[in-house]
Amino acid sequence: MAENIDSASLSETYLQISPNILASFPKFRPPVDLYFYDPDVARTGRFHRAGERLSREGQDEVARFAEEGRLYLLRDDYRVYAEHLSRELGLLLVEEGFLPLEVAEIFFIAFRNRMNEFLNRPTEDTYEALCKDVSILAEYIWIDPSRVDFLTHTLEREYDLSVHSVNTMFIGLALHLRRTGGLVEKAGLVSLGLGLLLHDLGMVMVPKFIRDKEQYLVRRDRESLERHIEAGLNMLRRLKIRDQVILDCAEQHHERLDGSGYPARRFDKDISAAGRLCAVADSFSAIIGDRPHRSARDMAEAVRMLTDDGRRYDSELTALLAGIMAERVTE
Repeated sequence: MAENIDSASLSETYLQISPNILASFPKFRPPVDLYFYDPDVARTGRFHRAGERLSREGQDEVARFAEEGRLYLLRDDYRVYAEHLSRELGLLLVEEGFLPLEVAEIFFIAFRNRMNEFLNRPTEDTYEALCKDVSILAEYIWIDPSRVDFLTHTLEREYDLSVHSVNTMFIGLALHLRRTGGLVEKAGLVSLGLGLLLHDLGMVMVPKFIRDKEQYLVRRDRESLERHIEAGLNMLRRLKIRDQVILDCAEQHHERLDGSGYPARRFDKDISAAGRLCAVADSFSAIIGDRPHRSARDMAEAVRMLTDDGRRYDSELTALLAGIMAERVTE
């Protein structure tokens, strides 16, 4: 297959594959169709079909195309290569060909997978891997804070602790960047990102039959559910995590301004800035996510529920959330 194509159409239809991106693919069986560009005739042609085996000669030729800047893949295939690039997030800081929404999708996949690994085996090495990825995300949005808005376009509604954690982080970071006008430090973004990701860590200790109950929870079940706060803090302590922002997110995301929350029934000023922010991000993510006892709510309805509940939630943050969601609709 070959086609005539100008440079503008080329960048809209195809993504250039650098040697670094090529190296992230399996060497013998690249997962996507590979195209090469012949500048002499301004034509692209398919060189390799996804999943087929490349000979050593073919690998050499593909590598040469990449070195010369003539190797491409279809942008429509980005969800396939996103799985591979999600393991090499550092490339997103140096490669310039990605669209912002493509980058956001890759970050979502990366953190969903990384959180699954961490929740299945919450050890120091899986935590360090998580820290590394959060540091890359922090660098990415610190360079250009407007990029955080694209993260909010990737939210998913699946009933899954990893998905909920990533949704909460993306919404929480967007709220933080709006609240601060983008005037943030990278180290602060890392701490907040980790706090938002790990806020519900203790839920892994709640019996599955309680988490998955479709009917109303009796008092005994609710008490078991509420103990996920202390369980999460204990897990963080075992990992020797002492960052106060991370601890505040884990401890205070169910506290409410009117004292109706748990576990300490804190009031207003006794709730930290990180705790207030995590409360809004966590509640919004919970409302828009599918649950065993109810289906996902519309995002606009979720915003209304939180903005109308000014006694329990920080009104400045819920107003910022309304603005973020309104912009998603108009874009």
